[in-house]
Amino acid sequence: MTIQQLRALVAVVTHGGFRAAARALDVSQGGLTKNISALEEEYGISFIDRSAKGVLLSPQGEAFLHFARTILEEADRAEDWLKNVSENVSSSVSLGVSVEPSIRLVPAVLQDFRRTLPNVVIRLTQSVSADLLRALRENRIELAVTRLPRNFDPSDLKVERLYQSEPVIVGRAGHPCASRATIRDLTKYDWVVIGDTSQTGAESDDSTWELFDARGESRPRFAAVCNSVFSLLSMLMESDALARVPRSVLEHPLVSRKVVAIPTTLPKHPYWVAVVSKSSRRLSPEAQTLSAMLTSYARISSAMGSEKGLERHLV
Repeated sequence: MTIQQLRALVAVVTHGGFRAAARALDVSQGGLTKNISALEEEYGISFIDRSAKGVLLSPQGEAFLHFARTILEEADRAEDWLKNVSENVSSSVSLGVSVEPSIRLVPAVLQDFRRTLPNVVIRLTQSVSADLLRALRENRIELAVTRLPRNFDPSDLKVERLYQSEPVIVGRAGHPCASRATIRDLTKYDWVVIGDTSQTGAESDDSTWELFDARGESRPRFAAVCNSVFSLLSMLMESDALARVPRSVLEHPLVSRKVVAIPTTLPKHPYWVAVVSKSSRRLSPEAQTLSAMLTSYARISSAMGSEKGLERHLV
């Protein structure tokens, strides 16, 4: 039983015939007849006596008509309520960002997005790539702008690559390793990573530990798992702990000259930053607009020279 079938039955009775009911509902007469026939076949009941002149309800039809009208009245009330609520509540987009785009890309784009859609709320989550991809797959966020991790499986995701970046090892200004460090030197210090401490194994940040695993070195101790890049940087400035972050972090005016890159001979391990969404989930119009703006801005900045083009928006 569907609302459409009930509307067809009630309309035939109200308007006195199939042709008039079809006109009132703006549907074909054949489609309206099929709806009523399907309802009758589903329950093995004839609601309309088709042998009589005009429209005559069967006894079962007479008894059922009361229920049909009550259901339609409630359905109309529910629809009116939903319309009123939707007109008075601002829509939102849930966006997840990893460290790199939270510094280089997202702040500049959100300014333009707010000018374009001022009534849309951005619900922002910052975390590591693994957590953001998990949140996408569990429908907790609509979009992620994130570093693509190693061994990335995009089979159930839509991925739009934006630009490449590279990580650097950082510590406070004046750190004992500020002049130069070997891989062995790096294992002597505590490390700080960004992650979700509610997830099992959050300290296993691949973007950091790949340096040591690839060279057969033991992993260093981790001092803390932070929930944002600025809490991580605060810990670095007050200790000898180290971290691996995108190079763009060092260009931010809040940490300039307070946190420095640790020179090493280690490979840079460049990575891609991408806009990612779930393939099976249709994005809201607002999320589609945000995704298009992120992609467009990244491409324009790359054409201008990605470092210079993005750097201007950090000030």
